[in-house]
Amino acid sequence: MNIQIVDTQTSNQRSLENALRRIGVTTELATNADQLKAADVIFLPGVGAFAPAAQRLQETGMGDAIRRCCGEQGVPLVGICLGMQLLATQSEENGVHDGLDLISGTVRRLDPGKSDNRVPHIGWCNVTAAKCGQLFESVADPEAYYFVHSYFFDTDADQHIAATIDYGDQAIPVAVERGNIFGVQFHPEKSQDAGLNLLARILGRIRENIQ
Repeated sequence: MNIQIVDTQTSNQRSLENALRRIGVTTELATNADQLKAADVIFLPGVGAFAPAAQRLQETGMGDAIRRCCGEQGVPLVGICLGMQLLATQSEENGVHDGLDLISGTVRRLDPGKSDNRVPHIGWCNVTAAKCGQLFESVADPEAYYFVHSYFFDTDADQHIAATIDYGDQAIPVAVERGNIFGVQFHPEKSQDAGLNLLARILGRIRENIQ
């Protein structure tokens, strides 16, 4: 498979590349829209602020290419951390900014409420699989993944939620999926065996659908 990692010029690209290599997967770094045309799978990683990443996708034409390849042609897309947030309709981080609008929803700031939770949310946390999700359907017990974020993807449709965590006074989405489009708020590339297993599970499912 031709697996492209979108160059968002953020720090977790190399970590993701190394994690995929550990499960026997070779990748290429996509720096322009033309490279994405040949992709069988696209990974959209990212850390940091929403607006600069969205602007880079727009300026390079890779945002339109992702919408065309993944939104119209069915190429599998996996968003990680900020990459998951970029799948949303818009973000409220430092103003209102448009996302790729591949899964309907808004990126909002975490609200710890009256709990002891902090912003940013950093560390390991067990996720709870949603009944309608496929990403975690073969996992018997909740697994812990590594998080670093101050915002979350508040999707408009419950059927797109693949997993949640308890934060503050609510259960917030930390994994989403819609057809060929997947997103996780945590960092599988930093989540040791659980993260590697998740990446392998996603790619295994994609291979089954391609064959």
